[in-house]
Amino acid sequence: MTVSEIRLDLSLLPHNARQELLDFYEFLTQKYQRSVETQDKSTFAAFLQTPIQVKKWRSYTREELHER
Repeated sequence: MTVSEIRLDLSLLPHNARQELLDFYEFLTQKYQRSVETQDKSTFAAFLQTPIQVKKWRSYTREELHER
């Protein structure tokens, strides 16, 4: 039996138990939704997607770079 084949008959439970089960389900979906988002965007991936901004760019000549 796969997860997609599981069906829960909530009508067998009393009203307060159904509400408690639904609250717990909402808690789990919120908890694991956050962890999936953080796994998708690792710190390094976020770094690569963020452009590096330089206030003032100065280009050097070859002689300036290799002074002796």
